[in-house]
Amino acid sequence: MRHLIYGIRFVINHQIFKKNTPLICGLVVTDRCNLQCRHCRVANRGMKDLSFEEAKTAIRSFYEQEGRALYIEGGEPLIWRDRQHSVEDIIEYSRNLGFLTVVLYTNGTIPINTSADTVFVSVDGRQKTHDFLRGNTFDKIMNNIRESRHPSLYINYTINRYNWEDIKDFCEYIHEIDAIRGIFFYFHTPYYGYDDLYLEPAERNKILLELLSYKKKYKILNSRTGLKSALNNDWKRPLNICPVYENGNTYPCCRFPGDPELCRNCGYLSYAEINQTLKLKPSAIVNALRYF
Repeated sequence: MRHLIYGIRFVINHQIFKKNTPLICGLVVTDRCNLQCRHCRVANRGMKDLSFEEAKTAIRSFYEQEGRALYIEGGEPLIWRDRQHSVEDIIEYSRNLGFLTVVLYTNGTIPINTSADTVFVSVDGRQKTHDFLRGNTFDKIMNNIRESRHPSLYINYTINRYNWEDIKDFCEYIHEIDAIRGIFFYFHTPYYGYDDLYLEPAERNKILLELLSYKKKYKILNSRTGLKSALNNDWKRPLNICPVYENGNTYPCCRFPGDPELCRNCGYLSYAEINQTLKLKPSAIVNALRYF
């Protein structure tokens, strides 16, 4: 009920009073990662880990701006430590401060034992394809998912030129795993130029139509209205209600703001969902309530 009341108040303030209150706030705790994924350029850049005190300062700042949903990312956030502190201390601090939900993004190679409200695990295809993209980790990740008792586990699947043909088989595979509540699909974003993973707009649209056709059969978390918005490429960007804090900087939307061409090619479809939720599209609202 608190989530619903907050959501109604947020929409009223945003749509009627034009307030740019943060909706969901990102906290990058480390750029260290135990993987070297083919698509990733933000890990293992030698940046200093966030200290626990700095994390608390950033979280308090988000809270004072009326942000009430936090997501924690990396690198791999589950390897973050500051002396005796772990990510669980950040989650506990956020919850005690008054955040309504805390979401954790992980690569799933570390046992999933966390008090975060929702966990998204990155898996990018069936075993052969995933291991090509992320290293020999598929079996370990799926074992960790099956052994986890977390009640709100989802998959993040980033679609690219190497794994788009796996989508249907992957959906069928995940459909049989009760521990996984759904799959959220993104597209690879060409942050560093048009590399070998990039899909052209026409290719993306073909895939989006397929995802729409799979919605009734499989556990696809993207809403129909969110997928249609992605198909029309008409969702608002940059979305300045989703700040991200990293290494002393707060970015208004993502860590690479201000590039119109990059925005046009953005594959971060969760922002399409947020945009449709703010437009009060029913399927987007229902999906948001599932994991926030």
